[in-house]
Amino acid sequence: MRSNPSLHLFRAVTRTLIGTLALVSLAGSPAGAAISGHVREDLSGNPVGGARVHVRADPASPVAITAADGSFTLAISPAGTVNLTAAVPYDHNAAANWQIGGNTAVNGQTNVEILIPRISSGSAVNYTPPNALQGCSACHFTQFLEWSTSSHGLAARDEWVADVHSGTGTPGGGAGYVYLNTHDPGETGFCATCHAALEDVRTPGQLQLNEVSTEAGIDGVTCLTCHQIDSIDGDVNALHHLGQSTYRFPVGDQFPTELQVWGPLDDVDFDQMRPSHAAFQRDSRFCASCHQYNNPSNGAAGQHTYTEWLASRFAVPGPGYRTCQSCHMEERAEAGPICDAFPVERPASQRHEHKFDGATPERLSAAILLRAAATEQPGMVALHAEVENAGAGHSFPTGVSIRNAMLVVSASLHGVPLVRRSGPTVPWWADDEVPGQQPGDFSGLPGKGFAKIMEGRINGQGPVVRPVLFIDAEGVNEDSTISSGAVDSSDFLFELPDSALPGDVVDVEARLIYRRAFRSLAVVKGWTQTPQGGPIEIEVARQSQQLTLTPQGAGGIVAVPAVGRLGLALLAGLLAASALFALRASRRG
Repeated sequence: MRSNPSLHLFRAVTRTLIGTLALVSLAGSPAGAAISGHVREDLSGNPVGGARVHVRADPASPVAITAADGSFTLAISPAGTVNLTAAVPYDHNAAANWQIGGNTAVNGQTNVEILIPRISSGSAVNYTPPNALQGCSACHFTQFLEWSTSSHGLAARDEWVADVHSGTGTPGGGAGYVYLNTHDPGETGFCATCHAALEDVRTPGQLQLNEVSTEAGIDGVTCLTCHQIDSIDGDVNALHHLGQSTYRFPVGDQFPTELQVWGPLDDVDFDQMRPSHAAFQRDSRFCASCHQYNNPSNGAAGQHTYTEWLASRFAVPGPGYRTCQSCHMEERAEAGPICDAFPVERPASQRHEHKFDGATPERLSAAILLRAAATEQPGMVALHAEVENAGAGHSFPTGVSIRNAMLVVSASLHGVPLVRRSGPTVPWWADDEVPGQQPGDFSGLPGKGFAKIMEGRINGQGPVVRPVLFIDAEGVNEDSTISSGAVDSSDFLFELPDSALPGDVVDVEARLIYRRAFRSLAVVKGWTQTPQGGPIEIEVARQSQQLTLTPQGAGGIVAVPAVGRLGLALLAGLLAASALFALRASRRG
């Protein structure tokens, strides 16, 4: 981590002198008086209007907005010394922007001076970002450890992506589809644009994933990949810095470029770095930068997780509002610091995990609900099944198009499967491409599939293929994903055999299965687990029911008890006596 010790010393001495003079001037200040002062630009001393001033790490603190002359009055009456911060919300299109600054103050102080550094308008053309270990871990070790094993931390080294791009991720990665083997020389597939953004950004869209070589590139979606983004207001369907977002690398004359960052908090005041207040980092659209895009060549729908969220109840302002960050960067359970080197106590609401958990078994089971109920009809067993996307803020499944899920149902009597007479079946894409029925091949079984199936010609040539990756997509063949808050219903009828009797028990089962990749792709590549070591297939839910048949359900058949020879003789005698009685009655008539 590079810094300027002389500059730090100058700032520290200046701040101490200002604070000391302020304390001396406060002799006799009235109790309960507000705190007032000015926010000025560091070095030039020019006033800064529109800055947010409040007590650091205190969400309950009132906020004062500075006037055009930089003045503010903060209506607080602290018992002791407090730390005040000032930040102007960052605007990519503004002529000038500032980083966050701060100073100490006491009750009744009227001459607080808060200096905020102006961001250099120059760009560090030769800037090479450091890796996360060198640049960030010393001060943010907890976040670093969480990130290092996450999908973000492994993005540039993701074995599945490497297998699909160049066939070099796993021992079997060269089998099946390999982008570089099927496309024109020089075409990249844009993998590195998101998976190694800090290296790709220098030659947008032109970097091959298997040629990533810088430390920051190999780090994948590293700390600075997010915290040096300075805008997200481009075309929401563009792919990251190819038109949706921008990066900014200020010249490091006063402070090293890698320590000039953007973040969601407006009160991070620490001499070892220079953060700017970027409120947009709390917005779901920030994540859309890499999780919402179309095929850059033809506009075919790719990943649309952001617009799925926009259509959900979670995007509606109010008590139920939740962003991508709310779910995938959860608040920590307790208060504490966010920086190990500068341990300011912050509330849990300002402390977020950096594991970026997604489709884990626990999350899926909590968000996606399965309900199934079997009833009997004459000669039939009816099954009604519902899959509800109750808790996800996007469709199920979502993300890259290889994600898929399926409902598989069955009914059996004495261990023998009942024949389906009506209802949907699991689609073709649930199977591998190995001839014959393999374990895990569910195609044709009673059930349903949930996936976004894109189709197109490989490299724009030859027959239309489905499913394809977004880079070959020319259209959507099927979108059976379940929107956030929606319920998918299915009805099935299974035929009972003639041998079914009242009292027989029919075993009915419904399973909801989620797969991280299409089975055909996983089998041909030899994938047995995800690059993060997780399962490829997750059973989200299972519902089982035993249905005892009644005479109605068994087709109206009435069971006759078994009888021996004596019983048959008695029954014959009874029938004969009844016949004789009927004959005599007819003659008398």
